[in-house]
Amino acid sequence: MAAVVVVIAGLLHAWRNTNVLTAGRLCGNLVSAEKADAVLPGAGRLDAEGDGLDGDDLTDTRCRVEKSSVVLGSGESGLTVRLWGVRGHDPLTFEGEPYPTGASYFNGKVTGGVDAHKAWVMLPEKCWTDRPVVAEFSVTEPASDLAAFAALATDTVRTIAARTRCGDLPEEPGTLVPPSSDAARPVSEGQVCGLDGLTVGGQVPARTKVLEEGQQAPADVWFCKLTLDDETNGFVRGDGFMKYTATRDPLLIAAMRRFPGTAESTAPDGRAAEKVDKGVGFILPCAEGGPLYLAVESGQQYLKASKVHPDLPRRDAYVEPFVKAAARTFGCAAPATG
Repeated sequence: MAAVVVVIAGLLHAWRNTNVLTAGRLCGNLVSAEKADAVLPGAGRLDAEGDGLDGDDLTDTRCRVEKSSVVLGSGESGLTVRLWGVRGHDPLTFEGEPYPTGASYFNGKVTGGVDAHKAWVMLPEKCWTDRPVVAEFSVTEPASDLAAFAALATDTVRTIAARTRCGDLPEEPGTLVPPSSDAARPVSEGQVCGLDGLTVGGQVPARTKVLEEGQQAPADVWFCKLTLDDETNGFVRGDGFMKYTATRDPLLIAAMRRFPGTAESTAPDGRAAEKVDKGVGFILPCAEGGPLYLAVESGQQYLKASKVHPDLPRRDAYVEPFVKAAARTFGCAAPATG
């Protein structure tokens, strides 16, 4: 009898504190238990809520995975997965997460981004409904291994695409491209954000130190944020002064072209281009290679500075210098006309 009690106790411990008796995939077989276990910290059992794909609406898909244990001090952690329809430029905005300048990006056969708190992967074009579809992953405790987090996101989207027969994706993401540094750094005049010819001279309040953070240019998915090193703090400082985006990723550009509001226009440097969503950014045709998407967004520091310094240039004055410098740095010469 004692032996039976020991066996039952052992099985109960294994069930409650380990994944020995857990299914290999969770949430209607969408999420790998092994990969989720590698992302969520600590030891414990994985439990999931969610039935997998919604047969009528892909973007109704929701899943919640939790890791918990009765072992003292083990704590709890959770992972949430959801699919949602987006405007084509949504994954590239500074309002979204992972926050662009602090995230690592991967593209090629699969496109996405990841930081310690969130990850996103865009589904193949054949999976899209009335708008592009992105899978978003968020964790309650910071992920210490971004490569493992990106692998979990990629594997889940690969499974979704295979189940819905709308794409064939790899098991692992491509190489993650991290920010240039862990902290903001002083700008180099004439090479602001690493863009050839971009300057802050006459563009910021006099005698104000300017910091930059983001990816090294050029990159297939690239961001840079300028921050004034002044007396501002909190949300105003965190939102920065000016924020720049660039990408040559074909899937992201296809997503922007898919969404209503993208139309033929003229870029600030004079070439024919496509204006995205009534002015969020521009898709430039290039003499060589695929098109280049560029966008400029002003931050709360700019709004505050413009009230204190009436001679500060208007927001539109920041767009043309950036477009010209980025086009040069990213190798996007204007196509010959005629």
